[in-house]
Amino acid sequence: MINDLILRGTAHNDTFRVFAVQNTAAVQKARDLHDLSPIATILLGRMLSAVAMMSWDLKHPEAEVTLRVDGEGPLAGAVAICTAQGFLRGYAFNPRFFLDNATANFLPGKAIGHGKLSIIRNDTNKQAFTGTCELISGEIAEDLAHYYAQSEQIPTAVNLGVLIDKEAKIRASGGFIIQQLPFAEPAIAEIIQSNIATTPNISDLMDMGLDLEEILMRFVFKGLQWKKHEEKQLLYHCSCTRERFSRALLLLGAEELQEMQEGIKPVCQYCGTEYAFSHTDMLSLINELKVKP
Repeated sequence: MINDLILRGTAHNDTFRVFAVQNTAAVQKARDLHDLSPIATILLGRMLSAVAMMSWDLKHPEAEVTLRVDGEGPLAGAVAICTAQGFLRGYAFNPRFFLDNATANFLPGKAIGHGKLSIIRNDTNKQAFTGTCELISGEIAEDLAHYYAQSEQIPTAVNLGVLIDKEAKIRASGGFIIQQLPFAEPAIAEIIQSNIATTPNISDLMDMGLDLEEILMRFVFKGLQWKKHEEKQLLYHCSCTRERFSRALLLLGAEELQEMQEGIKPVCQYCGTEYAFSHTDMLSLINELKVKP
């Protein structure tokens, strides 16, 4: 299997920024970890693709970017996170939501309903930045393009695709983001827009055996010049540890911990790992709070 990766490049004399992602293995792992329904798989898979490409601008090695969708519909939404090192994780709010209509199970936007898209950039050495916008369709690609146009004034084209079979196998998952820089020629932007309009869904092309560079060269930048600058690997990897859960519990305060002193077994939302805290463990945490100044 081809390794998951993201690549960065530019087109037409560096007047367009180019990002592309292949993350089939990561989406398969997310589907398996959370036992996702088809519609939840497509939603979270698209978001994992998008947030992976958005992570390229992170500066600090421990920084991360979060893409969150909150909807009023029964699918509710999802959270996807990618670190500067290329570690992906995420979860869906209603992971086993399923519709009787087979076609509708591949259109998450209608099941999300009205809502908002949020982007949180945490560069660790700065205050976290949060940007939001109303959902346009809930199909993620259009919503993300709208976010960039409204919140950052960057004309952006986004294509995201997840192809899943009846056995819950992810046949292909990926996407691309093209951003027009201020000094780009409008005529070239029109050519790229026309090319994208006639480009098949990226997951279908990947399933046919085309890699990211072939897709960009043969379809998106047909008749134009583009170049890849670099690429890096992606991996679905959760950063949870018992120590992190302990620190989170301490934030609850002694009074709330007292109510849990018989012991608890919190489960990580991103990977499903269970951490058992016994009665003795809880008393130890309570005592730690008591001795703190």
